[in-house]
Amino acid sequence: MLKLDDISSAYAKHGVEWKQHLAMLSAQVESLLEHNHLHGSIKQRVKTLESLSEKLSHLTRSTGDPNPTVRDVLGLRVVVPFQEEVERVVELLREHFKIEQIERKSEKLTFREFAYDSVHVEIPISKDLALPGCCKEVVEVQVRTILQDAWAEVEHELIYKSHFRFPNNDSIRKKLAAVNASLSLADMIFQEIRDAQKEMARWGQERFQAMLDKATELGEPVLEAELPELPQATLPGIDPPGASTRAEIERNLMAGLKAHNEKDYNMAIECYSQVLACDPELAIRAIVFNHRGMAYFMLQHESLALSDFNRSFQCDKNNYRALNYRAMVLRRMGYVEPALESFTLSLELAPMQAEVYFLRAQTLVEIEEIDRATADLRKTLELEPQHKEAQNLMLKISA
Repeated sequence: MLKLDDISSAYAKHGVEWKQHLAMLSAQVESLLEHNHLHGSIKQRVKTLESLSEKLSHLTRSTGDPNPTVRDVLGLRVVVPFQEEVERVVELLREHFKIEQIERKSEKLTFREFAYDSVHVEIPISKDLALPGCCKEVVEVQVRTILQDAWAEVEHELIYKSHFRFPNNDSIRKKLAAVNASLSLADMIFQEIRDAQKEMARWGQERFQAMLDKATELGEPVLEAELPELPQATLPGIDPPGASTRAEIERNLMAGLKAHNEKDYNMAIECYSQVLACDPELAIRAIVFNHRGMAYFMLQHESLALSDFNRSFQCDKNNYRALNYRAMVLRRMGYVEPALESFTLSLELAPMQAEVYFLRAQTLVEIEEIDRATADLRKTLELEPQHKEAQNLMLKISA
């Protein structure tokens, strides 16, 4: 068995180098998460000499092995909000590092058990760090949700590090299991809410695209590629844009439309904002606010999208598309009645919109206004007899 003096000597000679290696790996993992739009916290630690000694003793007692191996003398911990992100982080680590082993703690539990849950990923050390002979040459990366991390921290203090034994040990352990079960359930509920949000986001994006496709089929200009010839200076106190300003408006609008069609929504927003900064006439402002609102919507910036659709309608009181988009944002934000009002006003301006009757019907079904929803579905099918979604929804609410 390795002597404690030898382990202590390794800490004294090489401890700083271990910490430097961990810091470098931590920075790489942090950059990887940021690049993939994952919001997690990263902690790093070198196990203390005292903790290593205690773990060696614990392993020897529990396994009977006089020369146990410790796998986590160097450790990183990645903590993310949701369960799905745990698997995403593990996938990214697998893609970017030569993974030696992946251990999922929950896989060792029966369906009756609740205990510490985490995924442990072992990344081989790429250089000679002169670790003590009892330590495996890896960095253990623990990946957990916030709730899993909270539980692990408390359990470690109450159970693993405590030498005190309660007289009614079974009772205490049952209580701890109950707490852990509650945290596990909370994690699942949070993930379900997250999934519902993502599904609603997909619904909105698909509906936007469907409305754009429908308008294109009908030959309606949705994304204007050229500025129409319109009267100048319809905004009080604003002089007509000169030739150079109009050229700048056209250039930025074309660049914004190109970025929008390529789904580079951040660039599209920047270009649309530059158009608006030139104070174009009201009709152009209405178009640009509409487009920028759509880009914000695709990036799930609902409040900014709603503001732009409102401003688009203020610039053009016949802009029924702005009302449709505003209604969809309001619906996604949970404001059902204002959404219905916007759909209704849009249909007053443009009564032949089969898709909008269908969207209003869907919204009415959500608040159990079945009679009104049925009337809207009938109108949808009157205007578009082959509307499959309307047919399916009619069958569903008639059953």
